Amino acid sequence: RMVHVDKAAVLRDLFVRGKIDVYGQYKNNGIPPPPVVEGGTEAPAATAMSGAEIAAEYTIKERSWRTLWNFSPKHFFTDRSGMFWRERRIRPGIYTDGQNVFESTYRYIEGKNGMKQMPGVDLSSYLDRYTDGKEKENILNKVQTSPPDVVAES
Repeated sequence: RMVHVDKAAVLRDLFVRGKIDVYGQYKNNGIPPPPVVEGGTEAPAATAMSGAEIAAEYTIKERSWRTLWNFSPKHFFTDRSGMFWRERRIRPGIYTDGQNVFESTYRYIEGKNGMKQMPGVDLSSYLDRYTDGKEKENILNKVQTSPPDVVAES
């Protein structure tokens, strides 16, 4: 009789018992956004293909006294208050997935973060607000190459 091990169940059990730690790193392998055309419009097919494609990479390490509570002396001495590492709210600002534009929200009554899609605004119309071509290029470059600011896993 052949037995197949459920790897996910074994890893979860080790994590729950405090034997391992799981670290996640997210990489942006985005499809390049459409080029910005001055005074013209892009084809809808090209606009629909743009966006951020986020790939998750997980590493598993054995828990030890050095990794207890995810403590890092470097972060302890370089960050003034340590608030960045304990921060639970999404920083206020504008976020995009490469097609739609969202605004961060926070419900004080329930203490929950959220993202609200800006009505009637997509990335290309949001970029039309900027007259400087360099600002547009910087925003498009960030969407295409930089790691994501917020990741929602399902």
